[in-house]
Amino acid sequence: MVLGNILAAENESLKQCFTKKTGAKIMNVKSNNFSDLSSRGAVINWFESLFESVWNQREENAAGITLGGMVPLYGEKIAAMETFCRLLWGVFPVISSGEDHPIDVKAIFRIIAQGTDPASPAYWGDVTDFDQRSVEMAVFGCGLMLSAQQFKQHLSALERQRLIAWLNQIREVKLPKNNWSFFPIMIETGLCLAGDNYSKETIEQHFTLLDSYYLGDGWYSDGENRPRDYYNAMALHYYGLIYSTVMRDKDPERCAILRQRATVFAHDFIYMFDQSGSAIPFGRSLTYRFAQAAFWSAAAFAGLDSVPLGIIKGIILRNLRWWLQQDMCDSRGVMTVGYSYSNPLIAEDYNAPGSPYWACKAFLILALGEEHPFWLCQEQPLPQRETTRSMPHAGHIVHDDKINHHHYLLNAGQFPAKNYNNSESKYGKFAYSSLLGFNLERSRYGIELNACDSSLLFSEFDGYYRGRLNSQRTKTASDRIFTQWFPWPDVEVNSWLMPLDAGHLRIHIIQSGRALESVEGGFPLPVSMPNEHRFDPAEGCVISDKFQLYSSIKDISPDVTRHSDLVLSPPGSNIIFPCSSGVPVLRKNLLPGRTLLASLVNAGQGEFKRHNLKPEIVLEKEKISINVENKTFNLFI
Repeated sequence: MVLGNILAAENESLKQCFTKKTGAKIMNVKSNNFSDLSSRGAVINWFESLFESVWNQREENAAGITLGGMVPLYGEKIAAMETFCRLLWGVFPVISSGEDHPIDVKAIFRIIAQGTDPASPAYWGDVTDFDQRSVEMAVFGCGLMLSAQQFKQHLSALERQRLIAWLNQIREVKLPKNNWSFFPIMIETGLCLAGDNYSKETIEQHFTLLDSYYLGDGWYSDGENRPRDYYNAMALHYYGLIYSTVMRDKDPERCAILRQRATVFAHDFIYMFDQSGSAIPFGRSLTYRFAQAAFWSAAAFAGLDSVPLGIIKGIILRNLRWWLQQDMCDSRGVMTVGYSYSNPLIAEDYNAPGSPYWACKAFLILALGEEHPFWLCQEQPLPQRETTRSMPHAGHIVHDDKINHHHYLLNAGQFPAKNYNNSESKYGKFAYSSLLGFNLERSRYGIELNACDSSLLFSEFDGYYRGRLNSQRTKTASDRIFTQWFPWPDVEVNSWLMPLDAGHLRIHIIQSGRALESVEGGFPLPVSMPNEHRFDPAEGCVISDKFQLYSSIKDISPDVTRHSDLVLSPPGSNIIFPCSSGVPVLRKNLLPGRTLLASLVNAGQGEFKRHNLKPEIVLEKEKISINVENKTFNLFI
């Protein structure tokens, strides 16, 4: 059987399995000739179906596309412009390839001409400080890089002049000091390659800022002391790889630096994906969905050779297939705000109805023609990887738990400086799973609404809970993560997370000046019906026979005994599963003073196997010694 048929058969089997498990509907627009996503033709057909579903919502004489729903702070008109511009991240690669496509290029450029004409009622408007329009401008820089001839062909000299004048406004306005610095770089680079006047000084100024955010080993923070999350991949390295490709002859030293950083980053980032194509969800802006794979598309575009091309191809296509199986589109075929299904809880305050279409960044591979080695090479599985991968700059240890068939990361916790929606859920949990996702907080009151999965929460017996929001100190080593945090000024928590052969070990030393209720949760499990799960309190394990999944948290504290319980969170709490979530928890009321809590945490798929580990834990004045799995951990307090 040829590779394409094998992939098609596997994909159909996955679809049937997913539909049976979750009841999710598979997007059905145009036809299913893109369902296997094993060829350029299939990928371009899928992009065209996504594009057409949005394109059909446009109104005559409008320079944007209004999708309805929530209205962001920047208003409906700019939100409509955002929708249009984000589609262009797929349109420009398609039209730059020189190969056949059904996109109405003239209509696309008519909208661009209208939107950049100050005399037009559809004018996008003058750009101001910290303006969303500065974000959306960047795609025109990319378009000028990829297909400058199309701009000359479809815009008159006057229209092109107006476009350039509108783009040049970004030189005069203030931008946040983060990944936004790449937007003027993209614009100036596009102007440079199109033969127009550009500002080299602007490029240098913003690269200086970006260099100040570089942490080493391929990792940036998204601004000074800001998050380390998917923006590394889908923004900072994505734009850097495009620049390093198109400016290689004009700025060779800078391009070499950008490629070297991306090369190192690739060896960490490959661990964020599991064998099915699912990526570990973490951090903000998860509604951009398959922008998770955009880094690999840029790596293929740039010819980055630190990872074999067949492996890159496999990561991208498996991720796109995984997303194709999700219920992420409404009845119009338009992507909703959410993750695997429509869920406004996951939205950021800067998200609009068209925001998810930044996912189109992943379609940069469509700039590569049918005869490019990317499309001709054989798709390969993930390479043999270490069981654990420590990423100190991100504060992660990724664990590929082959015993439980579970791919997840342990997390030191990040405080993203800006209070993003559900920041504690997106950045502060102990663990994040590609298989089980994570839960979002619905309310501070009541443990069921508090997203207690992979967290240690405390209350003063009043139903209001606090967890790890900001870590005062962290250290990520090769085999453990340490974090110190203070839910109250007089409550100090020192936590250690250690991956084992199966699951992971959690140790907490709590020094409290007050009496507290404590609740510690394991991974969340989908629970679609009241009687479709089993809970074993002796093992602290919830089991779903329907989904063939399990999650357990077992108390092994040496001096206290915690009560095992099951918390049911409401539908829409979990970002992957739309049904309710069952979270196994350990409960204990704590007196003032010092308390040591310890647990073994497991989750995975298949049949739950009881783990009979009995770690030896010895608490001394300034040290905890743990003997487990023929290993000794010495934890210094």
